[in-house]
Amino acid sequence: MPFNVGDQIGDYEITGTLGAGGMGQVYRVRHTISHRIEAMKVLATGRPMTDDAVGRFLREIQLLASLHHPNITELHTAFRHNGELIMIMEFVEGVTLSLKTTNSQLTFAAGLNYIQQVLSGLAHAHELGIIHRDIKPSNVMIGANDQVKLLDFGLALPKLGPEFTRTGIILGSLHYMSPEQVSGKPIDARTDVYSVGITLYQMLTGKLPFNGGTDYDIATDHLNSEPIAPITINPNIPVRLSQIVLKSLAKSPDSRFHSAREFLDALNSLPTGETRTLTFSTLPPTLPLAGQARYLYDPQQNESARPSSSPGKKEIDVSVLDSVIRDLAFHVGPIAKVIVNRAAKQASTLDDLFAVLSTEISTEKKRQDFLATRTKYSVTR
Repeated sequence: MPFNVGDQIGDYEITGTLGAGGMGQVYRVRHTISHRIEAMKVLATGRPMTDDAVGRFLREIQLLASLHHPNITELHTAFRHNGELIMIMEFVEGVTLSLKTTNSQLTFAAGLNYIQQVLSGLAHAHELGIIHRDIKPSNVMIGANDQVKLLDFGLALPKLGPEFTRTGIILGSLHYMSPEQVSGKPIDARTDVYSVGITLYQMLTGKLPFNGGTDYDIATDHLNSEPIAPITINPNIPVRLSQIVLKSLAKSPDSRFHSAREFLDALNSLPTGETRTLTFSTLPPTLPLAGQARYLYDPQQNESARPSSSPGKKEIDVSVLDSVIRDLAFHVGPIAKVIVNRAAKQASTLDDLFAVLSTEISTEKKRQDFLATRTKYSVTR
């Protein structure tokens, strides 16, 4: 049955409507004794009250009851009212990640911190054998003090639950679904890794990696198409971060991070100095706004922040740059061209260029091997 503002359900008075989750309607409520503001979730009206829907809602209640983490909404209690299941949860006042990245200017570090908090909450769930299955920006709430709360465990599954190995069931949000979800295959924690990777890709580039004209096109791309490297779209992000995102989006689960914890550890290893000054900004006019996140950098700001070339500055010879690209590609792959061309705009000398490029190489041994190639060029360059 539908509820209205002013209705009293047990010891709770409805004071507002918060929205709808994957299968439930959410209300803002006030406990009439403690006066605490909380969130109340019930099965959405207008949907068939099937045994399957009730079973999923009951499972969400039971799974949330087992989760206790600062980045996951807390279950307070659950009860039945006139035959309906009622869930009472922590009320989080804030905005979703989707709205935050659309309407606010954020530093790169803040945006990356949101993803790290998402992964921290997921790591807790995964370690208890719980898979969310519907990670996307609208299911990530940003509350007070920039604290992230994961929402809507309505599609979550216990690792060894009866539906864990059921094939042919496709549930979730298509743009953020893993290939194994799309094809209805068995899933594990690595499907959440993929969905977080899609979300991070969108934040970094302003684009979804797979956004075809039809659901069929999107599903086919998840299964068969490789995403464009984020650094190719946004050359201002660190190469290591681009590599981390691509690893999270590997088609085969075996090639991804095996857990949210492993993904989080990779992001935690990024040097913070590379991300401190970059900010969100509006999208360039060539990118569609609908359903897209904003860039984690301001192209105009970063252009003006780069050291400008003095009128008398001697450009590094193009043939030398081509050779440096080949040397660097041995260590970082095809994105070497993007990295070298970006660094060449900042470097005054060849020594400066090599110093900048070496920071993009992940291991000390490879870094020294690359720096050793500097001797091939004249010391006067």
